[in-house]
Amino acid sequence: MKKTSALVLLTFWFAFLSLPPTVLSQVKSAADSCVECHGNAERMDSLGYPRLAVTPAQVQAQAKMDAPCTSCHLGDSAAQAKDEAHIGLLRAFYVKNKKLEAATRNTLDTYKPAWIEPRGKNPVISLLPQVETDGKLVKDPDVQVLLYHDKNPDDLSFNYPALEKTCGSCHPRQMSELKHSAMGRNGKQSLYRTWTDTAMGPHNCGVWFLDNYREVAANTKVLFTKEMSAVNQKACNVCHVGCLDCHYAPQKADPEKPDQGQHSFSKQVSSLSCYGDGRGSICHAGPEDRRRGAGYIGGNFSNPTGATPDIHFLKGISCIDCHETQAKNSALAHGEVKRQVSCSKCHDQQVRVHEGSFHSNVSCEACHIRDVGAYTATFWGPGVVAGVKTPFMKYKEYYGVMKEPILIRNQAGTWIPVKPYPMAVLNQIHAGKLKPGLSWRFSKALPDLARTDDAYAFVGLLKGLPQNDNALAWIQMDKMSHKYGKARDCASCHTRNGEQRQEVSWKYNDQGSEPFEGKHVVTANRKGIFITGMQATTEIKPKEGWKTEDFAPWVYLKDAWNVKGNFAIPAVKSQSLYAGELARAEKLTATGGTYHSK
Repeated sequence: MKKTSALVLLTFWFAFLSLPPTVLSQVKSAADSCVECHGNAERMDSLGYPRLAVTPAQVQAQAKMDAPCTSCHLGDSAAQAKDEAHIGLLRAFYVKNKKLEAATRNTLDTYKPAWIEPRGKNPVISLLPQVETDGKLVKDPDVQVLLYHDKNPDDLSFNYPALEKTCGSCHPRQMSELKHSAMGRNGKQSLYRTWTDTAMGPHNCGVWFLDNYREVAANTKVLFTKEMSAVNQKACNVCHVGCLDCHYAPQKADPEKPDQGQHSFSKQVSSLSCYGDGRGSICHAGPEDRRRGAGYIGGNFSNPTGATPDIHFLKGISCIDCHETQAKNSALAHGEVKRQVSCSKCHDQQVRVHEGSFHSNVSCEACHIRDVGAYTATFWGPGVVAGVKTPFMKYKEYYGVMKEPILIRNQAGTWIPVKPYPMAVLNQIHAGKLKPGLSWRFSKALPDLARTDDAYAFVGLLKGLPQNDNALAWIQMDKMSHKYGKARDCASCHTRNGEQRQEVSWKYNDQGSEPFEGKHVVTANRKGIFITGMQATTEIKPKEGWKTEDFAPWVYLKDAWNVKGNFAIPAVKSQSLYAGELARAEKLTATGGTYHSK
């Protein structure tokens, strides 16, 4: 080390003698080339990266960790030359839309700053590069998402070797437990092996392309190469979490708040971090607000945008206040989150009254979830994923709102809310052993951590398309779990002799066509579930290279999405009893009470 650098460091050291011992130990251990450069504001400014100037004391105050730079970023702190010191360096990176390639922040032509700091008012993209369009900041169209240091730039998945050298070096137990948790091993998504798998059935998210290429390719009528499979898998990998997704919380630097900055961490997981926290609407924003359509945060995260958030979110209740983690339940491993929760934790009286009522076999969410948005149809057909042609492009942006979800009985006989919508994967050879009708993805005998109430109804292998024939079709029926709010009224269930009927309007804004609008009807009654009258209400204008059946097979298959079964709500047996109960509910509501009052 140069003598002048040592003197500078010594002066810096005495200036912070009043800080806690952990800070002083950080300063001592950080006397290396990392600090010589990044701890020198003038030098970083001359290199063009003034915002990457940071002192060990600032890092410790923000991260609250007593560790040198290389403990988190790796690299070679003994090397004096920049290129040598940065060999093996871990850094956050953007995922470009083209081929889903990783790009370090400072290499993007449209975004030269190389630091992570929230900007703008949109919480979905606050950490993404933004460009100004019509006076507003919008996401850089070349960038899809921001991934942190614990992801592999090659396949965008977990980088466990790097994690074990960094986070795991100080937190070995947590790392070991995370690797075996459902979250840490993609435990749910990796179960969807093929489109025709009888154990799990076809799923909206697709298949786990990584390990099942041979089986998927063998049942695909058109060419499906390993390159196509790899890019499809990268698109899946982007959505799944690592350590930093939950605990890294970069903030805008504030001289008055030394714990805020690029190196801020949070021990407690925030609701926004569950939704990607500004990195491009990933993690739970996808399955909740974009697929199920009954998400927790809503607003800009929902589609159509502007959905009302869950009442609990508006009251400041975080995800893990209800979904227990190891912090509140020592029986859980690190990274495990209890999916099932009990409303009685906060609403004990209401639950007890409910359990003794006429609606004891109706779940709370069956009444308290309304205006379900997001996907109203989804089709996997030929298209382009990240610049690569593939037979498995997910045409998902049929966004609309179903005013009331459809209620069905789960495996335990409890009525739960779902949003049935048509799905298909094109160019399949056979349907395997899938049988038409309602199926559950997880057995009710499974423990809470391994089970969901998600269902699907297989329709069949449909023919009749000009191209891409043999459409393996099903009705997706994910269980709605969030967006609690004011309950639906009694008449929304107790009419039409138990028949449920919802009209759905939507707008298509995905690949293959100019935007167009449409609608359909979902009916559930004693005979089955039917999706009928699917039609465009504005003109469909396919783009060059696409056929209508690529993204809209329903144009040719018409009302094919239906399955048999009894999905009717039981009829009211006594009209006088119903009228009395209705009057009681209306009186309680008018006086500020609730239907669950005694």
